Parts: sequence; C-alpha cells; structure tokens
Amino acid sequence: MYLNQVASITNARFKNLINKKVKRFIIDSRQATEGDFFVPLKGNNVDGHQFIDEVFKKGASGSFSSKNIEKGNVLVVDDTLKALTDIAKYKKDFINIKIGITGTAGKTTTKEILSYLLSYFYPVYYTKGNYNNQIGLPLTLANIDKNYRYGIFELGASKKDDISYLTNILNQDIAVITNVGYGHTEGLGGFERVLEEKKNILKTADFKVVPQWLNVNGKNIKTFGYEDADITINYVWLSQSGTKGIVEYKRKKYEVFIPVFNKNILENIAISILIMDYLGLDFEKSLDALKEFSPLSGRGKIIKHENLTIIDDTYNANPTSTKTAVETLSDLKSKKILVLGDMKELGEFSKEKHEEIGKYILSSNIDRIYLHGDEVKHIYEIIKDQKESYLLSKEEIAYYLKKEKEPSFVWIKGSRSMKMEDIIHLLRQ
Repeated sequence: MYLNQVASITNARFKNLINKKVKRFIIDSRQATEGDFFVPLKGNNVDGHQFIDEVFKKGASGSFSSKNIEKGNVLVVDDTLKALTDIAKYKKDFINIKIGITGTAGKTTTKEILSYLLSYFYPVYYTKGNYNNQIGLPLTLANIDKNYRYGIFELGASKKDDISYLTNILNQDIAVITNVGYGHTEGLGGFERVLEEKKNILKTADFKVVPQWLNVNGKNIKTFGYEDADITINYVWLSQSGTKGIVEYKRKKYEVFIPVFNKNILENIAISILIMDYLGLDFEKSLDALKEFSPLSGRGKIIKHENLTIIDDTYNANPTSTKTAVETLSDLKSKKILVLGDMKELGEFSKEKHEEIGKYILSSNIDRIYLHGDEVKHIYEIIKDQKESYLLSKEEIAYYLKKEKEPSFVWIKGSRSMKMEDIIHLLRQ
C-alpha cells in the first residue's frame, strides 16, 4: 500500500505528498522504523499528535493527524481512529474467509490452536497477542500484508455493543463463542448482559460454533460439549507432560494430546475440528501435530525451574478461567501450589465471585495457596482455616517458592493489571 491509496481510502487532506510505500501501521511512536505509517491517538494522559515529528525523524513514511498540520506526508483526517478503521475495512478483503472468536475465556487459546492446525494446510493471518478491541482489531486488519485464504481474529467486549461494533468492521464468515461467564461484568452489568453481548457475533456469520448449552437456533450452527453436541468430549485426563483426551465426531473417536495443562483445552480443539471440517480440510492429518504445540507466554506455558514445574497463566483471570485452573491443578499428580492474584473488572460481583473461588478451592486437592492483592482477601477469609494459605507480596511469594524443596506444580494466575508474571521473573533472579 502507498500513501496515495491511504489518502484516497480515508478522504484525507494534505499539503504535499511524496508517494512512499507504507511498511506497516503503528500507534506507538516508540516502535517507529523506516517506512512505518503513524496513527496518533488521543489517550487519557497522552496525545499521540505530539510525537508526529519524532516518527518522521525515525524514517516514517507518513502520519495521520486530526489537527491541521502543514507538513509533508501528514494526512489530515477528522478522526485518526476512524481513518485507521477505514483502512482496516479495505484491507480485510485481502482475506478470503474471516473467522471471529469471542468468549469470556479461551479466545486466545482457540485462536492459537486453530491457526496452528490450519497452517498445516495454508498460511494463516491472525490476531497477534490480545489485539481484540476497537483499536487492536483495526490495527491488526490494517497490517495484513498479502492475500490469505484464512484469517482468525479475537473480538473482545468490555461494554455494551462492543461485539456489534467489531463485527461491523470484520464482517466474519465464521463466528465462534468459546464460553460465557462472569467477565467484564463491571462494564456490561451482569451475566445475562454478557451473554447477549457475546451472541452478537453470530448475527452475520455464515457458520457458527457455540457451546452446546447456549441453545442457539438457526442454520449452520454446530455445537461442542460433553454430551448431546455435534462434537463431544468423552474423556479428559492429565499426564505429567500435558493434557490428553478423546473427542467424538460423526461417530468416530479421536485421541489427542497437547503439552498444556488445561482440562478445558479439549473444547478449543473440538471447536477447531468443527471449523476445519466445515472448510473441507482433513483435520485428522494435523491433529497429531498438536503434540508440538507451544502456548504463548502467560497462556499456560510450562516453565521448568529447578524442582518446580510452573504453569504461566498470568495473562488474565476471571471466574471461569480461574475455576478451570483450580480444577486442572487439583488433578495433577504431585505437590500442588496455587499462586493467585485479583480477578478484576467484576464490579459489584467481585466479592461474591472471589468467595466462590474460595469455596471452589476448598473442594480441591491443592496443597498450598499464595494470594496477592486486595480482592483475593475474600478468598483468604474462606480458606484460611481449612487450607494452608498465605496473603503475601510478590517478593514474599517468590522467596517461599525458592525455598520449596519438594517437586511441585506451581500455577500462577491473575488479571492482567496484577502483573503476576513478576513472580516468575523474581524466581529466576
């Protein structure tokens, strides 16, 4: 893409234009390199417009601006985010089949597994990291670099109509709901509203994949679950190196193994099978490759550190994913240590949902629990008299983990703002 195309698509105004090639679109001036195009956004504390001169000094090919800046290769638009979104809507047509994924938990894991399996057949373009909001999705789409047969994108929701807004941008051909639980209830206002928001992803898609319990009616809908679904998960068990299971589809059973500790990960695999079959791909050929799958950091990555097997689940936490962590850790065959930080964005439900996790921990086989944060105090009050548990700083938790002599599984989890990965860094020092 060249600057004149960017100007034409966004109806931009400019003083003069040297028609350079755009290497990629960026929103962070610190990332600027030769050929980048800068999209300055106004945040709560910083206005990106103040860095326009800086990106040009680093070799940027151009920049948007919502201010009348008379500078070469500055494209003046009314709204820089809308201009980026216009580019995204144009570039999305570089992808033949677009797959949108939403859910309270499991979006990224499903995206990573599905892209891993699809790439066995064709190159796949997909959301990097967690770019799933009103800025992240347009930025991801704007940076499509060539034609792809398949693209996979996460759609996140923190407030009403987020999914509808993102769906209008992506216009996905295939829609997936991984699950629905108490996540972002602070912005959405309760489980039922979360459920309705997630279901908005289904409205325009040609093919839909949903949990069996969701009871969605319509054409081209496939379900996954543990009974009475189009694809059923028959067995799940944990080994010392990962998760094994059996899924049944069209009266045939498939045994799978993936080197990740997650009792719900068979759901993500089942979703992938349904989509691959719909696309006419021989999914059996690629399932064996799952034994080489490696999750992203913070998404269940297994880290060996001396006598500890650390499950790095630090990217985020909500009641659904935290219950899965507790259940999975409880079933592992060794000493089990849970390190848990606050679950954020629960609003008025925070105390109730943390107490619910506390009760869930009481019924588990977890040997020791380290807690860090303010909201986890509600968990501590539930478990302190019946489980070996401590409310500590990150430094204290790392100190006691270093002293652990017995071979142990250590599951570390918390909401993104808690930065629970700091404990892993402290352990490695």
